[in-house]
Amino acid sequence: MTIKQPNIKDVAKKAHVSIATVSRVINNKDGFSHETLLRVRKAMSELDYQPNRVAQALKSDSMRIVALSVPFVWHPFYAEFCYYVELELKKYGYGTLLSNNQSDPQSELDFLKMAQENKVDGIIGITYNNIDPYLTSNIPFVSIDRFFDTTKYPYVTTITSDNWQGGQIACRELINRGSNKLAFVGEFAQYPNGALNRKKGFISFAKDNDVSYQIFECPEKSLESSQLLNRVLENIYNIDGIFAVNDETAYQLLLKLQNISVKVPDDLQIIGYDGFNIMKNTPSPISSIAQPVDVIAKTAAINLLKLINKENVSDVTIPVSFRPAKTTRPS
Repeated sequence: MTIKQPNIKDVAKKAHVSIATVSRVINNKDGFSHETLLRVRKAMSELDYQPNRVAQALKSDSMRIVALSVPFVWHPFYAEFCYYVELELKKYGYGTLLSNNQSDPQSELDFLKMAQENKVDGIIGITYNNIDPYLTSNIPFVSIDRFFDTTKYPYVTTITSDNWQGGQIACRELINRGSNKLAFVGEFAQYPNGALNRKKGFISFAKDNDVSYQIFECPEKSLESSQLLNRVLENIYNIDGIFAVNDETAYQLLLKLQNISVKVPDDLQIIGYDGFNIMKNTPSPISSIAQPVDVIAKTAAINLLKLINKENVSDVTIPVSFRPAKTTRPS
């Protein structure tokens, strides 16, 4: 025996409204009260009614789907970012299509191509690869931490934390806590992004305060990457304060230091960048320049929706702050 699936007429009857009103609720159109909205949603839930999204898309030329591309979903920062983006988009009736591209250029390009072919409404991407050929369409795109030429790509906007400010704060906090032989440690991507300003801000503050510093860096995912921290260890007795490009690098360095006589934070202070939690409500032991990931994610979602609605948007730079933990001394 075939079970009859509920339809829009059944929802309208149960909610005591017209079919047109149910349609407006489903498609997030105006013309109904909040009480009516709750009544229709309750009827849909009780009937287990699922709108035909494909039919809606054909009718409105919108899938109400946003593609979300990140390098690694297991990384705490990216995982938290995805969580808040999805939460914000859901408020406005949008779903997400997630890509864990593992920072692989081809995987990232394949996903962007697929997203465009399937008519997603927009894309939010944390990308460090050459995606310029895929920005030529009119699909709205919000880039995290990487700037593009908006005169060439008017449908692209950028959200970034204040990386320059972060580098300045990291250097200031190391100096204020007694370090005067500093070092910056990190990898850099092939294509320029906002993270490069972390080093620039750090160097600027060190120079302004006549504090010596060293730079230990290499190209991302290069043959030198595996040796980067070893190079730092070879010079560790000439360093008493380190700013790492991210918390992951800081944590890997902390692990390596367990095998030598240098004690953190007594002999050496370390500050990372990101400020993510290792678990919900459990901060990392790394002192860090904290990015407000919830603010970044929500701003990205809101600005993408503005682009989708053909509203003007500007690039946004979000302030950061210092979060002390176990790898720095009291000031």
